Amino acid sequence: MAAPFRPCDHCPKPAVVHNTVIVNGQMTEVHLCEDHAQAAGIQMPGQAPIHQLLGQLAQVGAARPRGPSCPECGHSFHDFKTSGLLGCAACYEAFASTVAPVIERAHGGATEHVGSAPTRADNARQRAALLQQLLRELEQAVSAEQYERAAQLRDKIKDLRPTAAAGGPEAAQ
Repeated sequence: MAAPFRPCDHCPKPAVVHNTVIVNGQMTEVHLCEDHAQAAGIQMPGQAPIHQLLGQLAQVGAARPRGPSCPECGHSFHDFKTSGLLGCAACYEAFASTVAPVIERAHGGATEHVGSAPTRADNARQRAALLQQLLRELEQAVSAEQYERAAQLRDKIKDLRPTAAAGGPEAAQ
């Protein structure tokens, strides 16, 4: 099935360049015919040698600020926004303040996996790591004055601690 005809934003000719830009949550679409695209300085594919096209792409990438990056893998927040993927586990910590709200929205307010897990996964080391993570999140929520979130985290920490205090090997930690 052929794509629907889309006219140029400036004339009735068919648009051959379609660009969608999102800035501060505001989406803007631009549709240009070949003539208006060239007038805007956009080189049409097939009209320029490949090395020029690649050079233009490199310049566009270099001109765009990449923002903070992960100290472990070098993945930037811009990379995350572009691909929707983080580079490594340390990226969650590096971009915590900006990634956490995105994850919460995507998962209906949850920031951790709540599905089933193998029985062997419930060991003391993982419980201690989860407790440490929740304590860090609690500290961040309080400093960001997110008191509802802080209360939820406090309750999760309480649920973890009585189990650890029941006399098992994790009680010594």
